[in-house]
Amino acid sequence: MRFIFLLVVLANVAVLAYGQGFFGTPPSERGRDPRQLSERNQHAITLNAPLSANQLN
Repeated sequence: MRFIFLLVVLANVAVLAYGQGFFGTPPSERGRDPRQLSERNQHAITLNAPLSANQLN
């Protein structure tokens, strides 16, 4: 019984690792092209001049 239990636990761990992508590209990501860095939420970031020490307080 212990052997069967350990075998089932190891099989579950292996399937989880495969699904998370530990052995390569996960199955859910196959066939997708990764987005270029220039396509990622450019409007979400605004850059301003750095604040001086007296402006922080």
